[in-house]
Amino acid sequence: MSKRSKLPNSKQATELLSAADLLCRWQAGSAATLWRAEQDGLLIPLRSGRRRGYAWETVWAFEGGQAPRGLEAAYRQRLLTPEDAALLCPFRPSTLIAKAKQGFLPYRRIGSRVRFVPAEIQRWLGTWA
Repeated sequence: MSKRSKLPNSKQATELLSAADLLCRWQAGSAATLWRAEQDGLLIPLRSGRRRGYAWETVWAFEGGQAPRGLEAAYRQRLLTPEDAALLCPFRPSTLIAKAKQGFLPYRRIGSRVRFVPAEIQRWLGTWA
C-alpha cells in the first residue's frame, strides 16, 4: 500500500502545504527531516496532479495533535520558537519550555524542538490577568 494518497477534490489541493511551507512554519528541520517522517509513516504526503504536499490534519498529527475546535485558523499560523515566544511575554525561553512540558502551556513538537502557537501564548497570558 502506498503512503501517498490522492485528494478527493480540488478544493483540498489548494490547502496543501509544500515542504518549503512546513520548514518555514517550523523554523527547523530540512528535507531529510521530512523524508524520515514520511518513511516512518508520521507525515504522509498527498498528491493532486503534479502538486505534492501535506494536509493540515496530517501536519497537526505530526506536531502532536489536532487543533482544538475553533482554533483551526490560529493553528495555521507560523509557529514561534521559544525565543520568539519569550518576546511576547515576561518569561525566558527556558521557563516557557518548562511550563509547556509541565502541561501549563500548549505547545507543538517537531522532533526534539518545542514550538508555540501564537494564539495559545496570548490565551495563556490572559489567564494570568
